[in-house]
Amino acid sequence: MDILSDINPVEKRIVSKATIAEIPISATFELTPICNFRCEMCYVRMDKNRVESFGGIKEYDYWLRLADELKKEGTLFLLLTGGEPLLYPNFLGLYIALKKMGFIITINTNATLITEEVADVFSKYPPRRINVTLYGADNDDYRSVCKVESGFDRCIRGVELLKKYNIATKFTLTLIENNRKSYQRMIELAMRLDIHATINAYTSVYMRSQCGSCDSILNVRMLPEDAAALEVEYLKYSKKEEFGKYMALMSVLSQSQQTSLPEGLKLSCRAGRSSCWINWQGVMTPCVDMDQPSVNLNNENFHDAWRAIVQKCKELTPHSECKDCTLKHACDICYANASNEKRVNGSVCYLCKMAEAKRDIFSSFGVDKQ
Repeated sequence: MDILSDINPVEKRIVSKATIAEIPISATFELTPICNFRCEMCYVRMDKNRVESFGGIKEYDYWLRLADELKKEGTLFLLLTGGEPLLYPNFLGLYIALKKMGFIITINTNATLITEEVADVFSKYPPRRINVTLYGADNDDYRSVCKVESGFDRCIRGVELLKKYNIATKFTLTLIENNRKSYQRMIELAMRLDIHATINAYTSVYMRSQCGSCDSILNVRMLPEDAAALEVEYLKYSKKEEFGKYMALMSVLSQSQQTSLPEGLKLSCRAGRSSCWINWQGVMTPCVDMDQPSVNLNNENFHDAWRAIVQKCKELTPHSECKDCTLKHACDICYANASNEKRVNGSVCYLCKMAEAKRDIFSSFGVDKQ
């Protein structure tokens, strides 16, 4: 998900201008692939010994030098992630240093390592937001999904500390086959804690080459029809009183045979135009789900690397499978996900089935059900 999905109107204008000018207004620092969870669907998680065998994580000074280069190129927004970013050595020191450089920072975390000290630092140097990934509604869900004990309790303790210190927090509900039946309880938890929630019902098949095969992802992700049903169910929560009107509109659109994407699916988001992802090894790609095009920042300065990424993104071949598709209104497909589905499964069939299922749900809603 775009870290700037909820920016204010002024920031939106800044980002829009940056995208037109091809300025890297936002970037992600993937500080470490090490995590205290063992989720099967994770694309990056590695244990410490394996990380060392690939050269180890980058030192504190590396990220500060890189941040200085990004700042000179116009970067304003930073996302710090992992793995579990709070496991990065001297994470708080790095965070404070980046804040003092003027960056607006968002953090992805599972919240289990949030302590009074961490929350206190965040209160003194406020992040834009803490994105807490929620994997279930109880410890059994966490045991099944994350392969840890008391994971839910530890997460909620961390979230309660964030609330105690008035830190802006959001839940991201990661849903797979093992926890999809807990969706409603997860939403109810978010409402009870007064924390906005988004969902990840589609599980990407992207997997880093160092981390093994994506077989585990294929084994745990939902059937496309179930993922689609949860995405529509989520609309009741996110649209609130506008849900009926939205569904009525989508019902009308679902009957239309109007086509879109006459040239096929292109890379049309901000990836490689005004945002980038830099992994724990110092390799820059357009986004988290793309391993190509890439530039190794250990061998290239950021200015030249960014220009190379921008140019290579312009040269990407559109996905012809999506040409003249009539399901665009019900499809959340992106260039990266299409590429990965084709690489792993040979087609974008999973994504098409999700779109078809959503179209059928929209069609069955009917204007009279507003």
